[in-house]
Amino acid sequence: MFHRVATLDSSKKPGSDSSDSNNDEEGHRQEFFVGGGANSGQQVLGPNSSHNDDIASQLFKLARVHGAEPLTPEENAKYGTRSAVKFVSSGKGYRLGDNVKPSEMVEAAVTETESQEVVLVLYDNGFTVDDGPLRLYGDPSNDSFLRKISEGHIPSELLREYPGKVIDIRMERRNKGYVEHPKPFTGQGKRLGSIVPAFTGTEQMEGSTEASINENIDPNCVNKAQEAIKLSDEEPITRVNIRLPRGGRIIGKFNHSHTVRDIRNFLIAAAPDYAFRTFNFMTAFPHRVIEEEDVSLKEAGLLNAVINQMSLREVIGLRVWTKFFRIIKNCGGLTGFVKKRYLYIVNFKDIRFRMDETRIGKLVGEDKFGNKYYEDNSYFIPRNRWVEYPEHVWLEYDPSQIPSEWHMWLHHITDETPVQNPPVQRKWMLDHEETLTLLNDRKYYPYSTTREKLTLWNPNYKKAKY
Repeated sequence: MFHRVATLDSSKKPGSDSSDSNNDEEGHRQEFFVGGGANSGQQVLGPNSSHNDDIASQLFKLARVHGAEPLTPEENAKYGTRSAVKFVSSGKGYRLGDNVKPSEMVEAAVTETESQEVVLVLYDNGFTVDDGPLRLYGDPSNDSFLRKISEGHIPSELLREYPGKVIDIRMERRNKGYVEHPKPFTGQGKRLGSIVPAFTGTEQMEGSTEASINENIDPNCVNKAQEAIKLSDEEPITRVNIRLPRGGRIIGKFNHSHTVRDIRNFLIAAAPDYAFRTFNFMTAFPHRVIEEEDVSLKEAGLLNAVINQMSLREVIGLRVWTKFFRIIKNCGGLTGFVKKRYLYIVNFKDIRFRMDETRIGKLVGEDKFGNKYYEDNSYFIPRNRWVEYPEHVWLEYDPSQIPSEWHMWLHHITDETPVQNPPVQRKWMLDHEETLTLLNDRKYYPYSTTREKLTLWNPNYKKAKY
């Protein structure tokens, strides 16, 4: 198991090197002294340390030489590290240079928008950059990256990834092998009861041609619109996700110097139906209408952004007002709206309040008791189907007493109404009757002929005679 066992006497023989030279000869072996006295003790040397440990240790040493500073206890507690170091680019410290400009000490403060922190984690079997995949030390494709770090320079791949940014590198050492963590969910959800066209997932968004997700849009038009943009490979490229009013999406590639007007031209070329419509763009979150269209995407803050294509009615709120007046119209005017929404007058002495009764939808049928059934698929399930009881029962009607055939449709057991598919009447089926015992004039008071076992004592006093 051990490579060599030697006595303490033999380590003192002439010609023996210092402890540092012995460590170099033995490949940084770990030393153990076992038992005995001054002349009988034994020195046990452990196995050679791995080459990967040497690389990780050497990178940390060179990082400190080029101005890396250890993290404070508060920073270590924040990041969950023990002995991490960082290259300081704000305050007073050394900034990593490149092939043209060497490393230099800087004192000027750097704003958060100009700086970019990159986390370099060194494991026993490789390293990761910003929680990316494991990169092996012995891989030739990583030699340039490690060499730049050891020389105190910023690797070229980071300069290309963050153009114009002041890069701060935080190095962390993990004395263990890399273990891949399960990836978080990156799929797409679907709103219940939505009529928005479904799409398969993010692989369509990350494709090279960026085809439209909306099936009503011709992919050939999207490709021609993308070709008309004329991207420049010498400039950074960003992606803009355009959400259409009916749920479709179009993703386009643009340079940072392109303007918002270029996005409008791209959308009109990809979906010619919008060429004769008045619309504006709005950011997804926070909601902000984009009014200036001659500014670049970088100035407008639309790099890798999601924007919504909105009609003029939606921008100024006409859509909300249109829906409000449509509800009033379907309720029978303003009087019917107030009556249905807020109160129901039986007589001047009996005013009853009703709430949440102004939904409008398609009348799909009515049963023999006067209950009306509505459906509106713009609401999510199960609110897209509901029943309105007649006025003479108001809210004292037991909703569980609706006919069984309508109960199946109302609770989404079937999509066919009794009007479309009338139930077959059988001889053994009883006729459905309403339970109106909750009404004041129909309340049922039970009567029993069984004598009560416990009765109150009520003595009869004789009247005194005067």
